[in-house]
Amino acid sequence: MKTCPQCGASMPDREKFCMRCGKVLVESASANAPKPVARSMPVAPRPQTPSEVQGGMVSPAPQKKKVLVYALIAIAVISAIIIVLMLTGVIKIGTTGTSIISPAVLEEAPKVEVAWDVESDLPTAFYTNKNRRLVRIKLKTDKDAKVKVSVEIPEITEKEIRTLDVAMAEKGHDFKPPFLQDAYGRLSKAQSKFINLKVTTIDDKIIREESIPIRVLSRNDMVWVEKDGTQHYEDIARWVTMNNKEVEELVRVAAEYNEQLCGTHAMVGYLGDETMVVCQLASIFAAMQDAYQVAYIASTESYTTSNAQSIRLPEDVLKDHSGLCIETTVLVAAALENLGLEPAIVIIPGHAWVAVKTYPGSPSYFHLETTMLDAPVVDALETGEMNWMTEGGSAIAIVDIKKARERGIMPFGEASGEREME
Repeated sequence: MKTCPQCGASMPDREKFCMRCGKVLVESASANAPKPVARSMPVAPRPQTPSEVQGGMVSPAPQKKKVLVYALIAIAVISAIIIVLMLTGVIKIGTTGTSIISPAVLEEAPKVEVAWDVESDLPTAFYTNKNRRLVRIKLKTDKDAKVKVSVEIPEITEKEIRTLDVAMAEKGHDFKPPFLQDAYGRLSKAQSKFINLKVTTIDDKIIREESIPIRVLSRNDMVWVEKDGTQHYEDIARWVTMNNKEVEELVRVAAEYNEQLCGTHAMVGYLGDETMVVCQLASIFAAMQDAYQVAYIASTESYTTSNAQSIRLPEDVLKDHSGLCIETTVLVAAALENLGLEPAIVIIPGHAWVAVKTYPGSPSYFHLETTMLDAPVVDALETGEMNWMTEGGSAIAIVDIKKARERGIMPFGEASGEREME
């Protein structure tokens, strides 16, 4: 209740004027009046720009739009990283879940260093020798690994492929792919070729691929002594092609001369006595002189240098009707071996001649000077014996053809290192 300060009348609190005297009633703060509850006033919204109001729809505030864009970019980047990790194998998804490979497991591929040693010239004649290689491949790596290496000379050799262990320490590996047998037909003269070298990982990723130049000598080129002093006298047995058809024909023709010289048409090898052995030697030489008209060609070859000497095969000597002393010697040796006899080639500085054992395994020989193609056969036999008596002691080499065969030195096209092209 309110009390009028002028007339003292009482009236309800809601009245603003005294109902008795009309006095304006002024409210005064009462000491015991309840304190008003403080309320925060709402903040008026920021006025919207025309661009923010589109078709009655309110667009998000610019700040919220930026946050959304950043979030989408982050999601895209994370997704790309996950895809890359899956492709590289860091994350693997299987039937039992996703596994993450530790970075320590992800090792880099080994770095393999490749080098090689190869001679500039490849002597065709004694390529099949045990101590002969085509190329030495030297390998080393920063960590232990396995690699595949292939080596070939196209049209000349087969392709040799090997799987090798490679370590941090360099190691050499010798390669010697077999000669193709028909390659000798293409090697009538020296040719420039390339060794194709290929080094790959086990899963065939290429590490190194090279074409190494090399000069392949003719099948006729003989190197008696290499620059390092290695001697190849015994390799002359490669030229003794006993089974060549022209050599077989020479033996057949020689049988007719054997009848004239020794009274028998047969060429029987060691089935007869020692006289029959020397008769067969003489008959072969007589056939060369008379039936084939083979002439001797002088040569200055010393048989002691590293220069390659061209030596024709027996069949070529018969076709050309001429030969050097070493060529006529090889021809007679081929015919003797065809008969089952045991020939030898005696080489002294600047000269060579043929000999044949008097019986199988004999320490004694019959000798023949094969350059005396325009002299009687008897004279050639006597001169051969004289050569042995006077110069045999200075022989550079006495090449026993049978022993050469036992050591793997076979006629061209018949060696174990030569194979037919399929």
